[in-house]
Amino acid sequence: VLSKNHTLLSTTLGNIQVNIFYPEGKDAQKLLNCVCESLEYFSNSFGAYPYRTFTVAYTHLTSSGMEYPALAMIDATLDGQDEIYTAVHETAHQWWYATVGNDQINNAWQDEGLAEYSTLLFFETHPAYGFTRTGLLGSAIKAYRAYYSVYNQIFGKSDTSMIRSLADFNEYEYVNLVYNKGLLTFEATRNAMGDKKFFGGLKNYYKKYKFKIATPEDLIACLAEKHDVEGLIFGYLQGKVVI
Repeated sequence: VLSKNHTLLSTTLGNIQVNIFYPEGKDAQKLLNCVCESLEYFSNSFGAYPYRTFTVAYTHLTSSGMEYPALAMIDATLDGQDEIYTAVHETAHQWWYATVGNDQINNAWQDEGLAEYSTLLFFETHPAYGFTRTGLLGSAIKAYRAYYSVYNQIFGKSDTSMIRSLADFNEYEYVNLVYNKGLLTFEATRNAMGDKKFFGGLKNYYKKYKFKIATPEDLIACLAEKHDVEGLIFGYLQGKVVI
Protein backbone atom coordinates (compact mmCIF):
# COMPACT_ATOMS: atom_id res chain seq x y z
CA VAL A 1 0.00 0.00 0.00
CA LEU A 2 2.88 2.36 0.81
CA SER A 3 5.00 1.39 -2.19
CA LYS A 4 7.44 4.08 -3.29
CA ASN A 5 6.63 3.04 -6.87
CA HIS A 6 3.01 4.19 -6.56
CA THR A 7 1.59 7.50 -7.75
CA LEU A 8 -1.26 9.28 -5.99
CA LEU A 9 -4.35 10.54 -7.79
CA SER A 10 -6.91 12.36 -5.62
CA THR A 11 -10.16 14.26 -5.86
CA THR A 12 -12.87 15.45 -3.50
CA LEU A 13 -16.44 14.22 -3.46
CA GLY A 14 -18.38 16.57 -1.23
CA ASN A 15 -16.40 16.46 2.02
CA ILE A 16 -14.69 13.14 1.18
CA GLN A 17 -11.14 12.94 -0.15
CA VAL A 18 -10.90 10.00 -2.55
CA ASN A 19 -7.41 8.62 -3.27
CA ILE A 20 -6.03 6.10 -5.76
CA PHE A 21 -2.49 4.79 -5.18
CA TYR A 22 -1.48 3.17 -8.44
CA PRO A 23 1.56 1.73 -10.26
CA GLU A 24 2.62 2.65 -13.75
CA GLY A 25 0.35 1.37 -16.50
CA LYS A 26 -2.95 1.63 -14.64
CA ASP A 27 -5.85 3.82 -15.81
CA ALA A 28 -6.19 5.52 -12.43
CA GLN A 29 -8.57 8.20 -13.68
CA LYS A 30 -11.09 5.62 -14.85
CA LEU A 31 -10.90 3.81 -11.52
CA LEU A 32 -11.20 7.08 -9.59
CA ASN A 33 -14.31 8.04 -11.54
CA CYS A 34 -15.86 4.63 -10.85
CA VAL A 35 -15.05 4.75 -7.13
CA CYS A 36 -16.56 8.23 -6.84
CA GLU A 37 -19.71 7.13 -8.65
CA SER A 38 -20.08 4.08 -6.42
CA LEU A 39 -19.52 6.12 -3.23
CA GLU A 40 -22.21 8.52 -4.36
CA TYR A 41 -24.62 5.74 -5.34
CA PHE A 42 -24.24 3.79 -2.10
CA SER A 43 -24.54 6.97 -0.02
CA ASN A 44 -27.81 7.81 -1.75
CA SER A 45 -29.11 4.23 -1.57
CA PHE A 46 -28.14 3.22 1.98
CA GLY A 47 -26.95 6.26 3.96
CA ALA A 48 -24.07 8.73 3.90
CA TYR A 49 -20.48 7.47 3.74
CA PRO A 50 -19.21 8.09 7.30
CA TYR A 51 -15.48 8.72 6.83
CA ARG A 52 -13.53 11.73 5.62
CA THR A 53 -11.33 9.76 3.20
CA PHE A 54 -11.53 6.68 1.04
CA THR A 55 -8.39 5.19 -0.46
CA VAL A 56 -8.00 2.45 -3.06
CA ALA A 57 -4.50 1.03 -3.38
CA TYR A 58 -3.11 -1.49 -5.82
CA THR A 59 -1.07 -4.21 -4.14
CA HIS A 60 -0.36 -7.93 -4.49
CA LEU A 61 -3.02 -10.23 -3.05
CA THR A 62 -4.01 -13.88 -3.25
CA SER A 63 -7.58 -12.67 -3.82
CA SER A 64 -8.87 -9.94 -6.12
CA GLY A 65 -9.49 -7.40 -3.36
CA MET A 66 -9.61 -6.78 0.38
CA GLU A 67 -11.58 -4.29 2.42
CA TYR A 68 -10.75 -2.22 5.50
CA PRO A 69 -12.49 0.87 6.94
CA ALA A 70 -11.76 3.76 4.55
CA LEU A 71 -9.29 1.58 2.60
CA ALA A 72 -9.60 -0.99 -0.17
CA MET A 73 -6.84 -3.03 -1.77
CA ILE A 74 -6.98 -4.28 -5.35
CA ASP A 75 -4.71 -6.94 -6.79
CA ALA A 76 -2.37 -5.20 -9.22
CA THR A 77 -2.59 -8.10 -11.69
CA LEU A 78 -6.26 -7.35 -12.39
CA ASP A 79 -7.23 -5.28 -15.39
CA GLY A 80 -10.25 -4.11 -17.36
CA GLN A 81 -13.66 -5.03 -16.00
CA ASP A 82 -12.17 -7.25 -13.29
CA GLU A 83 -10.54 -4.34 -11.48
CA ILE A 84 -13.65 -2.16 -11.93
CA TYR A 85 -15.91 -4.86 -10.49
CA THR A 86 -13.54 -5.46 -7.58
CA ALA A 87 -13.32 -1.75 -6.79
CA VAL A 88 -17.11 -1.42 -6.60
CA HIS A 89 -17.43 -4.55 -4.44
CA GLU A 90 -14.77 -3.33 -2.00
CA THR A 91 -16.40 0.11 -1.92
CA ALA A 92 -19.71 -1.53 -1.01
CA HIS A 93 -17.95 -3.06 1.99
CA GLN A 94 -17.60 0.45 3.41
CA TRP A 95 -21.30 0.10 4.26
CA TRP A 96 -21.48 -3.65 4.93
CA TYR A 97 -18.56 -4.48 7.23
CA ALA A 98 -16.73 -1.16 7.74
CA THR A 99 -19.78 0.72 9.09
CA VAL A 100 -22.37 -1.94 9.88
CA GLY A 101 -20.35 -4.76 11.40
CA ASN A 102 -21.19 -8.46 11.66
CA ASP A 103 -19.66 -11.77 12.67
CA GLN A 104 -17.54 -12.42 9.59
CA ILE A 105 -16.40 -15.82 10.82
CA ASN A 106 -19.82 -17.39 11.33
CA ASN A 107 -22.00 -15.21 9.08
CA ALA A 108 -19.81 -14.25 6.14
CA TRP A 109 -22.88 -14.06 3.87
CA GLN A 110 -24.14 -11.09 5.87
CA ASP A 111 -21.47 -8.68 4.63
CA GLU A 112 -20.08 -10.50 1.57
CA GLY A 113 -23.47 -11.43 0.14
CA LEU A 114 -24.86 -7.95 0.71
CA ALA A 115 -21.73 -6.30 -0.71
CA GLU A 116 -22.00 -8.56 -3.77
CA TYR A 117 -25.65 -7.66 -4.25
CA SER A 118 -24.88 -3.96 -3.71
CA THR A 119 -22.33 -4.29 -6.52
CA LEU A 120 -25.08 -5.63 -8.78
CA LEU A 121 -27.31 -2.69 -7.78
CA PHE A 122 -24.59 -0.22 -8.77
CA PHE A 123 -23.97 -1.75 -12.19
CA GLU A 124 -27.71 -2.10 -12.77
CA THR A 125 -27.94 1.70 -12.65
CA HIS A 126 -24.57 2.38 -14.36
CA PRO A 127 -24.67 0.36 -17.61
CA ALA A 128 -21.72 2.23 -19.15
CA TYR A 129 -19.34 -0.12 -17.31
CA GLY A 130 -20.54 -3.07 -19.38
CA PHE A 131 -22.21 -5.15 -16.66
CA THR A 132 -25.94 -5.86 -16.68
CA ARG A 133 -28.36 -7.04 -14.02
CA THR A 134 -29.36 -9.97 -16.23
CA GLY A 135 -25.75 -10.93 -16.86
CA LEU A 136 -24.68 -10.80 -13.22
CA LEU A 137 -27.72 -12.75 -12.03
CA GLY A 138 -27.23 -15.29 -14.81
CA SER A 139 -23.57 -15.80 -13.91
CA ALA A 140 -24.41 -16.32 -10.23
CA ILE A 141 -27.18 -18.82 -10.99
CA LYS A 142 -25.04 -20.73 -13.49
CA ALA A 143 -22.08 -20.99 -11.11
CA TYR A 144 -24.26 -21.99 -8.16
CA ARG A 145 -26.11 -24.69 -10.11
CA ALA A 146 -22.82 -26.06 -11.42
CA TYR A 147 -21.53 -26.29 -7.85
CA TYR A 148 -24.74 -28.02 -6.71
CA SER A 149 -24.60 -30.48 -9.60
CA VAL A 150 -20.91 -31.34 -9.08
CA TYR A 151 -21.35 -31.96 -5.35
CA ASN A 152 -24.39 -34.15 -5.87
CA GLN A 153 -22.61 -36.22 -8.52
CA ILE A 154 -19.46 -36.70 -6.42
CA PHE A 155 -20.86 -36.96 -2.90
CA GLY A 156 -24.51 -37.83 -3.53
CA LYS A 157 -25.60 -34.72 -1.63
CA SER A 158 -24.89 -31.02 -1.32
CA ASP A 159 -25.10 -28.98 1.88
CA THR A 160 -26.33 -25.56 0.73
CA SER A 161 -26.75 -24.00 4.18
CA MET A 162 -25.11 -20.60 4.51
CA ILE A 163 -24.95 -20.26 8.30
CA ARG A 164 -21.64 -21.90 9.20
CA SER A 165 -18.12 -21.05 10.25
CA LEU A 166 -15.45 -20.21 7.70
CA ALA A 167 -13.65 -23.32 8.90
CA ASP A 168 -16.55 -25.41 7.56
CA PHE A 169 -16.22 -24.14 3.97
CA ASN A 170 -13.77 -25.10 1.31
CA GLU A 171 -12.98 -22.36 -1.22
CA TYR A 172 -15.42 -23.66 -3.86
CA GLU A 173 -18.26 -23.83 -1.34
CA TYR A 174 -17.40 -20.42 0.06
CA VAL A 175 -17.56 -18.63 -3.29
CA ASN A 176 -20.84 -20.26 -4.28
CA LEU A 177 -22.70 -20.16 -0.97
CA VAL A 178 -21.48 -16.82 0.39
CA TYR A 179 -21.11 -14.75 -2.80
CA ASN A 180 -23.35 -16.33 -5.45
CA LYS A 181 -26.11 -17.65 -3.21
CA GLY A 182 -25.78 -14.55 -1.04
CA LEU A 183 -26.48 -12.38 -4.08
CA LEU A 184 -29.44 -14.58 -5.05
CA THR A 185 -30.83 -14.41 -1.50
CA PHE A 186 -31.00 -10.62 -1.62
CA GLU A 187 -32.39 -10.69 -5.16
CA ALA A 188 -35.24 -12.96 -4.01
CA THR A 189 -35.83 -10.70 -1.01
CA ARG A 190 -35.95 -7.60 -3.18
CA ASN A 191 -38.38 -9.26 -5.59
CA ALA A 192 -40.64 -10.23 -2.72
CA MET A 193 -40.57 -6.77 -1.12
CA GLY A 194 -40.41 -4.42 -4.09
CA ASP A 195 -37.74 -1.73 -4.45
CA LYS A 196 -39.28 0.87 -2.14
CA LYS A 197 -39.58 -1.46 0.85
CA PHE A 198 -36.29 -3.25 0.13
CA PHE A 199 -34.20 -0.08 0.01
CA GLY A 200 -36.15 1.32 2.96
CA GLY A 201 -35.24 -1.76 4.99
CA LEU A 202 -31.54 -1.47 4.11
CA LYS A 203 -31.50 2.24 4.95
CA ASN A 204 -33.04 1.43 8.32
CA TYR A 205 -30.48 -1.36 8.87
CA TYR A 206 -27.62 1.02 8.10
CA LYS A 207 -29.00 3.77 10.33
CA LYS A 208 -29.83 1.48 13.24
CA TYR A 209 -26.58 -0.51 13.31
CA LYS A 210 -24.05 2.08 12.19
CA PHE A 211 -20.77 1.37 14.06
CA LYS A 212 -22.36 -1.60 15.80
CA ILE A 213 -22.23 -5.37 15.29
CA ALA A 214 -25.47 -6.60 13.72
CA THR A 215 -26.69 -10.20 13.88
CA PRO A 216 -28.48 -11.96 11.01
CA GLU A 217 -31.68 -11.55 13.03
CA ASP A 218 -31.07 -7.78 13.17
CA LEU A 219 -30.75 -7.56 9.39
CA ILE A 220 -33.79 -9.75 8.77
CA ALA A 221 -35.84 -7.79 11.32
CA CYS A 222 -35.08 -4.51 9.53
CA LEU A 223 -36.24 -5.99 6.23
CA ALA A 224 -39.22 -7.76 7.81
CA GLU A 225 -40.46 -4.44 9.26
CA LYS A 226 -41.30 -3.48 5.69
CA HIS A 227 -42.51 -6.90 4.46
CA ASP A 228 -42.85 -10.44 5.81
CA VAL A 229 -39.69 -12.00 4.37
CA GLU A 230 -38.31 -13.75 7.45
CA GLY A 231 -39.31 -17.23 6.26
CA LEU A 232 -37.98 -16.58 2.75
CA ILE A 233 -34.55 -15.45 3.95
CA PHE A 234 -34.17 -18.25 6.50
CA GLY A 235 -35.15 -20.71 3.77
CA TYR A 236 -32.11 -19.59 1.78
CA LEU A 237 -29.82 -19.49 4.80
CA GLN A 238 -30.79 -22.96 6.00
CA GLY A 239 -30.45 -24.52 2.53
CA LYS A 240 -34.15 -25.34 2.13
CA VAL A 241 -34.68 -23.30 -1.05
CA VAL A 242 -33.98 -24.96 -4.40
CA ILE A 243 -32.48 -22.55 -6.93
